[in-house]
This record gives sequence, C-alpha cells and structure tokens, in this order.
Amino acid sequence: MENILYGKPNATNDEILEAAELANCMEFIDSHAGTNNGDELAFDDSAQALIKEMEENKDKLITLIGQAKYDEEMNLLKLVEKDDEKKGGFQAISGAVDKRDESLTKTKLSVGFESACGIKGGKLSGGQKQRVAIARTIIRQPGILILDEATSALDETSQKKVQGALANAMKGRTTIIIAHRMSTIEGCDKIFVLENGVVKEEGGFSELKAGGGLFSKLAQARK
Repeated sequence: MENILYGKPNATNDEILEAAELANCMEFIDSHAGTNNGDELAFDDSAQALIKEMEENKDKLITLIGQAKYDEEMNLLKLVEKDDEKKGGFQAISGAVDKRDESLTKTKLSVGFESACGIKGGKLSGGQKQRVAIARTIIRQPGILILDEATSALDETSQKKVQGALANAMKGRTTIIIAHRMSTIEGCDKIFVLENGVVKEEGGFSELKAGGGLFSKLAQARK
C-alpha cells in the first residue's frame, strides 16, 4: 500500500484499490492475505540487525561456515552498515509513510496490502515489482507515459501479465515506448525504427512489417 502511495501520497484507499486492480496486482496481493503476520512486518533486515544476529549466533555459524568465511561476512556487513550511516538511517515500519487523514481510508484494504516488500522489493518477483510500479504510475494519473524496455527482463508468463497492466495504464494517455520485443510495440499507432541513433523508418506495425525494410527483417528474426 505504502509503495503505491509514493505515486500520490494523498490518494484514497479506493484509488489504491483501483490502481492495484488495473495493474493486475491483486493476484499476488490477495495471496498474501491470511499469510501475512506481525513477524513479517516487524522483520528488520538492516545491516545493523544482521550483524547483531551473527554475533549472537557466532559459534553456530563458525561451525557451519568456518572462521574465515564468518570474518569475511562480518567485515562486509560492517562496510554496508557504515554506508547506511552515511546515507541516513531508514527502516520501513508499517504506517511510517501512511499519514493520511481518516477520511481517505474509509474503504478497508485486504491484509495483503500490508505485506512487506523487502529491500529494493526483494520479496517480490520481477513481474510483481513492475506491476506495483505500474500501480504507482496509474494512481498518479500522468498525461504522458514513457516506458523504457518495460518487459525486457521478464519471462514470457510475467511479460503477459505486465503487458496487460501496461495496456490498462496506457488507456487515454500518450505513451512513448522504447522496446526491442515486437509484442511490446504491436499495438502502437506509430513506430520509429532507429539504427545507430538515426530514424530509418516510421509507420504502423503491419505497414513496416510488410515493407521489406529494416523493421521487416527484425520482425522475421524475432519470430
């Protein structure tokens, strides 16, 4: 919930829910409902907390991984801890970001919206992270969207789910898409084909595919 709120800090719960639905997030958000608990929300995965855990379990860890490996991991964590101190401490706590008035939170959201995402979204898959980012974009209601290789790092299954979310996000607004995957640009009104930074062709998908030029060759190569 708070991750999506970064797109619009004063959004209502109704807006959060609508954005999550349009971004195809409810599939994995609802799957967390009933499995989420206070332990997950309270889990502190900062370098400082990990150092403390390693110190408290030192003998067991040395038995498992050896003294040299233990010392190596501790030194690495201490470097991360120093780096964190330079940046300023930040620990996400449930409710830390959400300071909205009660009038904005009348609609009750499922427990799944309280799920911890982890450092840099580490508890979510690549496709899930991108769909949360799309929800954050949708709730902001931008006039223009710029999508730079939005599905390039996803497998086929995740790509289809993200593609569906992007289709919802693009409705009613100008969208500029930078992509190599043909499936990503198939529905574009106008396509510009670049080679070495120079526009070589422009036109519709079907027109360019049948034109026998650079785009046609690229399309054939990616079948």
